[in-house]
Amino acid sequence: MMTSQKHCSSMCRIFSWGIMVSAALIIVLGGMFLVADAQSNPRKSADNAKSAPQKKYRLRIQPGQVIGISLKADEAPLADIAADLSKRLNTRILVGPAMEKQLVTIEFNGLPLDVALKLLAPRAYVDYEIRSGAPPKRVGILLFAGHDPAPATSALVTSDSEVIKVEGHTEDNPESPSTAEKDSLQVKLEGDHLTIKSKKQTLLAVIVTVAEVLGVPAEVKYDSTEIVDSEIKNVLLEDAIPQLSPNVRLFVRADLTLSTRTPLRLRLVAPEKVDGQ
Repeated sequence: MMTSQKHCSSMCRIFSWGIMVSAALIIVLGGMFLVADAQSNPRKSADNAKSAPQKKYRLRIQPGQVIGISLKADEAPLADIAADLSKRLNTRILVGPAMEKQLVTIEFNGLPLDVALKLLAPRAYVDYEIRSGAPPKRVGILLFAGHDPAPATSALVTSDSEVIKVEGHTEDNPESPSTAEKDSLQVKLEGDHLTIKSKKQTLLAVIVTVAEVLGVPAEVKYDSTEIVDSEIKNVLLEDAIPQLSPNVRLFVRADLTLSTRTPLRLRLVAPEKVDGQ
């Protein structure tokens, strides 16, 4: 009986030892699987990094009154650079048909925006809104190739209201106003300078007449009752028109390549609301 009990005790110890060894093997093997899986993650990350498209340019914006642009590009699509620049400047940028697939290889640092734009496209334009008591506001940028069709005047400055476009001369109208009435409103354009003589004329009448002389649409967003009684002599049009009223907006296009500025549209808007009113 004693022999049988000892034999049983030995067998139990062997069996227990076997269980412990098996458990250890399972733990070790499990650890190996964990290690193997952990080692596989960096490879997956590396593969993902290799498959992710790499930017072919580096763009930096230096904010301020004069915006600085730094760019290093190596055969980077101009469309990608323009989209990035548009987002950072919060400004619409249109790329001409021939420039959409253009690849850019260039490097410059801290150049003013206008200079940088001229390096990105053969023809670069900026549309501005001019108003009284404020610096010109950039509406958008256009980057075009030399053989692209000229961008439309309404490419960025669009209208969602009535536009009055007067063509021809009032003298051609059999019901033209009297000489006295003509003398009460005179508008003359010489180069890029305006002379405006208005004797108690409505702002709407002045705006329509100025638009006719400039050859641009007059957009009316507000039925104004303002009276213009002033004389502006030979003043740069971008300075003269805002003098008429704080509710007048002049839109111009700056051709950075040719260093010219062209009026696009006049807009009459409602007075801005003052806080508390």
